[in-house]
Amino acid sequence: MKKDDKLSLPARILRAAFITFGERGYDKASMDEVAQAAGTTKRTVYAHFTNKETLFRASFGQAVDWFLAELPELDPSGDVAAELTHFTSRFSDLSTWRGPVRLQRVAISEAERLPDLAEMLHERVIRGAENRIARFLMESPGFGSVEAERALQLARLLLNMTTAPQRFATLMEATKPVHLHPSVSGFDRDEAWIRLAVEFFLDGLSAGRSQAGDGNAR
Repeated sequence: MKKDDKLSLPARILRAAFITFGERGYDKASMDEVAQAAGTTKRTVYAHFTNKETLFRASFGQAVDWFLAELPELDPSGDVAAELTHFTSRFSDLSTWRGPVRLQRVAISEAERLPDLAEMLHERVIRGAENRIARFLMESPGFGSVEAERALQLARLLLNMTTAPQRFATLMEATKPVHLHPSVSGFDRDEAWIRLAVEFFLDGLSAGRSQAGDGNAR
Protein backbone atom coordinates (compact mmCIF):
# COMPACT_ATOMS: atom_id res chain seq x y z
CA MET A 1 0.00 0.00 0.00
CA LYS A 2 1.03 3.57 -0.60
CA LYS A 3 2.32 5.73 2.22
CA ASP A 4 -0.12 8.23 3.71
CA ASP A 5 1.93 11.27 2.69
CA LYS A 6 1.58 10.33 -0.98
CA LEU A 7 -2.18 9.80 -0.89
CA SER A 8 -4.91 12.26 -1.78
CA LEU A 9 -7.38 13.10 0.99
CA PRO A 10 -10.10 10.70 -0.27
CA ALA A 11 -7.53 7.91 -0.63
CA ARG A 12 -6.19 8.67 2.85
CA ILE A 13 -9.72 8.41 4.25
CA LEU A 14 -10.22 5.08 2.46
CA ARG A 15 -6.96 3.72 3.83
CA ALA A 16 -7.90 4.85 7.35
CA ALA A 17 -11.32 3.24 6.91
CA PHE A 18 -9.78 -0.02 5.71
CA ILE A 19 -7.57 -0.15 8.79
CA THR A 20 -10.33 0.91 11.19
CA PHE A 21 -12.94 -1.51 9.86
CA GLY A 22 -10.35 -4.29 9.89
CA GLU A 23 -9.40 -3.63 13.50
CA ARG A 24 -12.86 -2.85 14.88
CA GLY A 25 -15.29 -4.61 12.56
CA TYR A 26 -18.15 -2.89 10.77
CA ASP A 27 -20.50 -2.41 13.71
CA LYS A 28 -17.94 -1.15 16.23
CA ALA A 29 -16.03 1.17 13.89
CA SER A 30 -17.14 4.80 13.90
CA MET A 31 -16.80 7.66 11.47
CA ASP A 32 -15.04 9.61 14.25
CA GLU A 33 -12.36 6.92 14.45
CA VAL A 34 -11.90 6.93 10.69
CA ALA A 35 -11.58 10.72 10.65
CA GLN A 36 -9.00 10.67 13.44
CA ALA A 37 -6.97 7.95 11.71
CA ALA A 38 -7.07 9.92 8.45
CA GLY A 39 -6.00 13.14 10.14
CA THR A 40 -9.17 14.99 9.19
CA THR A 41 -12.65 15.75 10.56
CA LYS A 42 -15.81 13.67 10.58
CA ARG A 43 -17.51 16.40 8.58
CA THR A 44 -14.89 16.03 5.85
CA VAL A 45 -15.33 12.25 5.83
CA TYR A 46 -19.09 12.69 5.37
CA ALA A 47 -18.46 15.23 2.62
CA HIS A 48 -16.66 12.56 0.61
CA PHE A 49 -18.66 9.51 1.73
CA THR A 50 -22.29 10.10 2.64
CA ASN A 51 -22.67 7.34 5.24
CA LYS A 52 -20.89 4.49 6.97
CA GLU A 53 -21.94 1.79 4.51
CA THR A 54 -20.83 3.88 1.53
CA LEU A 55 -17.44 4.40 3.16
CA PHE A 56 -17.17 0.72 4.03
CA ARG A 57 -17.93 -0.35 0.47
CA ALA A 58 -15.54 2.19 -1.00
CA SER A 59 -12.71 1.23 1.36
CA PHE A 60 -13.32 -2.41 0.59
CA GLY A 61 -13.06 -1.81 -3.14
CA GLN A 62 -9.95 0.34 -2.77
CA ALA A 63 -8.23 -2.31 -0.66
CA VAL A 64 -8.90 -4.88 -3.38
CA ASP A 65 -7.48 -2.50 -6.00
CA TRP A 66 -4.33 -2.03 -3.92
CA PHE A 67 -3.96 -5.78 -3.45
CA LEU A 68 -4.31 -6.56 -7.16
CA ALA A 69 -1.89 -3.78 -8.11
CA GLU A 70 0.83 -5.47 -6.05
CA LEU A 71 0.56 -8.82 -7.81
CA PRO A 72 3.32 -9.34 -10.40
CA GLU A 73 2.65 -9.85 -14.09
CA LEU A 74 3.17 -13.31 -15.53
CA ASP A 75 5.47 -13.32 -18.57
CA PRO A 76 4.49 -16.08 -21.06
CA SER A 77 7.97 -15.91 -22.57
CA GLY A 78 9.69 -16.51 -19.23
CA ASP A 79 10.62 -19.70 -17.44
CA VAL A 80 7.33 -21.41 -16.57
CA ALA A 81 8.31 -22.71 -13.13
CA ALA A 82 9.94 -19.43 -12.12
CA GLU A 83 6.98 -17.33 -13.28
CA LEU A 84 4.40 -19.48 -11.49
CA THR A 85 6.51 -19.66 -8.32
CA HIS A 86 7.00 -15.90 -8.24
CA PHE A 87 3.31 -15.12 -8.80
CA THR A 88 1.88 -17.61 -6.33
CA SER A 89 4.50 -16.75 -3.71
CA ARG A 90 3.55 -13.07 -3.91
CA PHE A 91 -0.13 -13.97 -3.76
CA SER A 92 0.49 -16.04 -0.64
CA ASP A 93 2.56 -13.31 1.03
CA LEU A 94 0.04 -10.58 0.29
CA SER A 95 -2.88 -12.77 1.42
CA THR A 96 -1.35 -13.61 4.79
CA TRP A 97 -0.32 -10.26 6.16
CA ARG A 98 -2.62 -8.68 8.70
CA GLY A 99 -4.47 -6.18 6.49
CA PRO A 100 -5.95 -8.60 3.93
CA VAL A 101 -6.59 -11.23 6.60
CA ARG A 102 -8.65 -8.77 8.60
CA LEU A 103 -10.44 -7.65 5.45
CA GLN A 104 -11.45 -11.25 4.73
CA ARG A 105 -12.68 -11.72 8.28
CA VAL A 106 -14.84 -8.61 8.10
CA ALA A 107 -16.22 -9.77 4.74
CA ILE A 108 -17.15 -13.12 6.28
CA SER A 109 -18.76 -11.49 9.31
CA GLU A 110 -20.87 -9.23 7.07
CA ALA A 111 -21.59 -11.85 4.39
CA GLU A 112 -25.26 -12.27 5.30
CA ARG A 113 -25.97 -8.54 5.43
CA LEU A 114 -23.74 -7.49 2.53
CA PRO A 115 -23.27 -10.66 0.43
CA ASP A 116 -22.21 -8.73 -2.67
CA LEU A 117 -19.02 -7.58 -0.94
CA ALA A 118 -17.91 -11.10 -0.10
CA GLU A 119 -18.77 -12.13 -3.65
CA MET A 120 -16.79 -9.21 -5.04
CA LEU A 121 -13.78 -10.10 -2.90
CA HIS A 122 -13.86 -13.68 -4.12
CA GLU A 123 -14.42 -12.80 -7.77
CA ARG A 124 -11.82 -10.05 -8.03
CA VAL A 125 -9.08 -11.55 -5.86
CA ILE A 126 -9.37 -15.34 -6.09
CA ARG A 127 -10.99 -15.60 -9.50
CA GLY A 128 -8.88 -12.70 -10.73
CA ALA A 129 -5.67 -14.52 -9.80
CA GLU A 130 -6.96 -17.71 -11.39
CA ASN A 131 -7.74 -15.85 -14.60
CA ARG A 132 -4.21 -14.40 -14.71
CA ILE A 133 -2.69 -17.84 -14.30
CA ALA A 134 -5.07 -19.32 -16.89
CA ARG A 135 -4.08 -16.68 -19.46
CA PHE A 136 -0.43 -17.46 -18.77
CA LEU A 137 -1.00 -21.18 -19.31
CA MET A 138 -2.79 -20.47 -22.59
CA GLU A 139 -0.13 -18.05 -23.86
CA SER A 140 3.03 -19.83 -22.70
CA PRO A 141 4.72 -21.80 -25.51
CA GLY A 142 5.73 -24.49 -23.04
CA PHE A 143 2.15 -25.66 -22.63
CA GLY A 144 1.16 -26.00 -26.27
CA SER A 145 -2.54 -25.49 -26.90
CA VAL A 146 -4.63 -25.29 -23.72
CA GLU A 147 -8.35 -24.61 -23.98
CA ALA A 148 -9.75 -21.77 -21.87
CA GLU A 149 -11.94 -23.94 -19.63
CA ARG A 150 -9.15 -26.42 -18.92
CA ALA A 151 -6.66 -23.59 -18.33
CA LEU A 152 -8.97 -22.10 -15.71
CA GLN A 153 -9.39 -25.48 -14.00
CA LEU A 154 -5.62 -25.94 -13.93
CA ALA A 155 -5.13 -22.40 -12.61
CA ARG A 156 -7.62 -23.04 -9.80
CA LEU A 157 -5.82 -26.25 -8.91
CA LEU A 158 -2.42 -24.54 -8.87
CA LEU A 159 -3.53 -21.56 -6.77
CA ASN A 160 -5.04 -23.88 -4.17
CA MET A 161 -2.02 -26.19 -4.13
CA THR A 162 0.41 -23.34 -3.64
CA THR A 163 -1.46 -20.89 -1.38
CA ALA A 164 -4.57 -22.40 0.24
CA PRO A 165 -2.84 -23.94 3.29
CA GLN A 166 -1.24 -20.63 4.25
CA ARG A 167 -4.37 -18.57 3.53
CA PHE A 168 -6.70 -20.74 5.58
CA ALA A 169 -4.24 -21.10 8.44
CA THR A 170 -3.92 -17.34 8.87
CA LEU A 171 -7.63 -16.75 8.33
CA MET A 172 -8.43 -19.16 11.17
CA GLU A 173 -5.56 -17.80 13.34
CA ALA A 174 -3.84 -21.20 13.34
CA THR A 175 -0.90 -19.17 12.03
CA LYS A 176 -0.49 -15.57 13.13
CA PRO A 177 -0.91 -13.12 10.24
CA VAL A 178 2.28 -11.20 9.49
CA HIS A 179 2.08 -7.79 11.13
CA LEU A 180 4.04 -5.84 8.53
CA HIS A 181 3.54 -5.57 4.79
CA PRO A 182 5.63 -8.19 2.92
CA SER A 183 7.77 -5.45 1.37
CA VAL A 184 8.95 -4.76 4.93
CA SER A 185 8.78 -8.19 6.55
CA GLY A 186 10.19 -9.99 3.51
CA PHE A 187 8.64 -11.72 0.52
CA ASP A 188 8.83 -15.44 -0.35
CA ARG A 189 8.20 -16.73 3.18
CA ASP A 190 6.70 -19.99 1.87
CA GLU A 191 8.86 -20.33 -1.21
CA ALA A 192 10.07 -23.87 -0.40
CA TRP A 193 6.49 -25.14 -0.15
CA ILE A 194 5.41 -23.23 -3.23
CA ARG A 195 8.35 -24.47 -5.29
CA LEU A 196 7.44 -28.04 -4.33
CA ALA A 197 3.79 -27.48 -5.26
CA VAL A 198 4.69 -25.88 -8.60
CA GLU A 199 7.11 -28.71 -9.38
CA PHE A 200 4.46 -31.31 -8.54
CA PHE A 201 1.89 -29.45 -10.68
CA LEU A 202 4.19 -29.21 -13.71
CA ASP A 203 5.33 -32.84 -13.35
CA GLY A 204 1.70 -33.89 -13.34
CA LEU A 205 0.97 -31.91 -16.50
CA SER A 206 4.03 -33.35 -18.21
CA ALA A 207 3.04 -36.90 -17.29
CA GLY A 208 -0.50 -36.28 -18.51
CA ARG A 209 0.75 -35.02 -21.87
CA SER A 210 3.07 -38.00 -22.20
CA GLN A 211 0.25 -40.45 -21.51
CA ALA A 212 -2.00 -38.65 -23.99
CA GLY A 213 0.77 -38.81 -26.61
CA ASP A 214 1.30 -42.52 -26.00
CA GLY A 215 -2.43 -43.11 -26.33
CA ASN A 216 -2.57 -41.26 -29.64
CA ALA A 217 0.41 -43.20 -30.97
CA ARG A 218 -1.28 -46.54 -30.40
